[in-house]
Amino acid sequence: MRIDALFISDVHLGTKGSNSEMVLDVLKKYEPDYLFLVGDIIDGWMLQKRFRWKQNDTNVIRKILSHSKRGSKVIYITGNHDEFLRQYNDLSLGNIEICDEYKYGNVFICHGDMYDGVVKLKWLGILGSIGYDLAISIDQTLKKFGHKRSLSKFLKDSVKEAVKFITSFEVELVRQAKKRGCDTVICGHIHNPEDKIIEDIRYLNCGDWIENNTYIVHNNGEFKIHKYDTLPSPKN
Repeated sequence: MRIDALFISDVHLGTKGSNSEMVLDVLKKYEPDYLFLVGDIIDGWMLQKRFRWKQNDTNVIRKILSHSKRGSKVIYITGNHDEFLRQYNDLSLGNIEICDEYKYGNVFICHGDMYDGVVKLKWLGILGSIGYDLAISIDQTLKKFGHKRSLSKFLKDSVKEAVKFITSFEVELVRQAKKRGCDTVICGHIHNPEDKIIEDIRYLNCGDWIENNTYIVHNNGEFKIHKYDTLPSPKN
């Protein structure tokens, strides 16, 4: 399906909980003019602690490169978990560009971690990442015994909601969009897919590929959040 732009964030390649096979499916179904990778695509923090790279993780990277070779403009916006790429900010390699933020028309795009006061305390963020990975492991064990409630989702929602409250994350992102003369902001980081109006600015969050499996499509002037299990059939 040919579209104007595809926005994906928080895939966390290299972690146990990453649903990279679903991401690959989405990348195969769309042919975007712009492919926006809105941060935390690769989880550098966890790869430093434990190497859990799967074949599907490699396939996702290959598909991204394939889109680039076929003419899609790939914009890799760095996040806190893939901050190792920030040393290459403003680097362009053919159709691939690495940056901290990007303006797409009147849309301000960033991962969001740079405007999250708590995540700037890097040691706290790393501790949370390790704890979440452990929660996923416990989750998988509990499910074998018939427990349906997600421990990892409960922890993530509880912690991230607290962080959002303290730092006024959404309001700050809206403020940053206004500063840049934009009427829309697209981000990731807090793993909470969202589409709403805040102070006359449209706030969109891509969500994640650990629990929500959501992404954003821009086509024919419209932005829409999609969930993997409601993926539309491709139309040529």
